[in-house]
Amino acid sequence: MSNPCYGRKRGYSRRAVLAQVGLGGVAATLGQLRGVRHAFAQDDGRPWYFLDDAEARWLAAACDTLIPEDEYPSASQAGVVDFIDFQLASDYGAGAGLYMDGPHQSGTPEQGYQFAFPPSDLFRNAIDALLQDDPPLTELDAEGRHEALRGLSESEDNLTDDIPAQAFFTELRTLTNQGYFADPIHLGNHDYAGWQMVGFPGAHAYYLSTVDDHNRHHPAPPMGVAHDRSGGSSLPRLIERGE
Repeated sequence: MSNPCYGRKRGYSRRAVLAQVGLGGVAATLGQLRGVRHAFAQDDGRPWYFLDDAEARWLAAACDTLIPEDEYPSASQAGVVDFIDFQLASDYGAGAGLYMDGPHQSGTPEQGYQFAFPPSDLFRNAIDALLQDDPPLTELDAEGRHEALRGLSESEDNLTDDIPAQAFFTELRTLTNQGYFADPIHLGNHDYAGWQMVGFPGAHAYYLSTVDDHNRHHPAPPMGVAHDRSGGSSLPRLIERGE
């Protein structure tokens, strides 16, 4: 994955409070969730690397519909919006590794990315178009958001002249899954939420202390490539919903 420190920063700031993207009391209960260390009362002035506030709120609502909170954190609680933000500001967002020259024409899903513009433009233009919905995704209840994303995934229409709805949904779903299950060095999967969900141990370098323990359960906590038992020191940005 790309280096999250690459790319320009935009001068947008917001509070570290995911206050109601419609998920019913997320902010009130998140501090009690297993493996989540947010301090809900504190303000967070960190700027986004790529997103603006409205785009971040839309992504939080969309990603948390794809991966909602249950006994594990929702997508945004696990840092998926942070992951997407950094990816869009990085080599991935700039289209590194993609063949961007023509001809450009509709392809099959197996042929992958077929646009004349990089993923950063895909997300910016698609989300800006979806922000024109009335009401917007962030103002819908859980059922409404579910139906809105179902419609996006099944639509045969374009969001803009050159962005099919299904193509954007596919990229959104891919990045959401990557952010939830990637190594925390990429700023998603905070506190190993995704790995704990599936029971993945991560990147333990060695098991010298237990190599002779046979036929015993080994409940080692997940470990990323940085060998940070907390799953990264940077808390996910929690996004305040606009009025």
